[in-house]
Amino acid sequence: MTPPQQSAVRHNEPIRIDSGAAETLRYIRSTIDTAQRFTTVPGKGCIVIGAVGLAAAGLETVAGFGAYWLHIWVVAAVLACGIAALSVVAKARAQGLSLQRTAARRFFMTLTPAFVAGGVLTIALVGLVPRDTIAGTWLLLYGAGLAASGVFAIQAVVTAGVAFMALGAATLALPAGSGPTMLALGFGGVHIVLGEVVRRNHGG
Repeated sequence: MTPPQQSAVRHNEPIRIDSGAAETLRYIRSTIDTAQRFTTVPGKGCIVIGAVGLAAAGLETVAGFGAYWLHIWVVAAVLACGIAALSVVAKARAQGLSLQRTAARRFFMTLTPAFVAGGVLTIALVGLVPRDTIAGTWLLLYGAGLAASGVFAIQAVVTAGVAFMALGAATLALPAGSGPTMLALGFGGVHIVLGEVVRRNHGG
């Protein structure tokens, strides 16, 4: 048999079906997992939102502003939502991702009911229950929304949600007057920690 014929035989030898299969499966699984998760949580945006929360908590403790605590937090919530929206859009563009993908829709559809429930309960309960009860309700509902929507996002979001829920439960159990401090720890501190974790580990 001549050398060219030997080369042809070697070229036609069957390729093992499992050649590189494990690496290919790992890549496919990784791709599917990424596509099913909302990875556009804005780290820097969360840090700014945390700063807004700290400012709101501090402002309501200033003499003369305590009576306007609800107004202060409503303004803070509107600012936080605006910052979150702008930050998410900016990060999505930087990553080349679309907010129309399934993971993003699931994330926001799961989180939104908690916001709606919080607003409805606030309107219904303000003036009827202690101020700390409303603060605890906010923390609990927001935490529940984050923990649920975090199933479609990164693990840090679920952890933050559980932390908010713990702070909410503690607020309802602690003596009167703890509301501002617990809101500062939650909407301020937890947001800042979450933002720093995302900034360091998940692309800013």
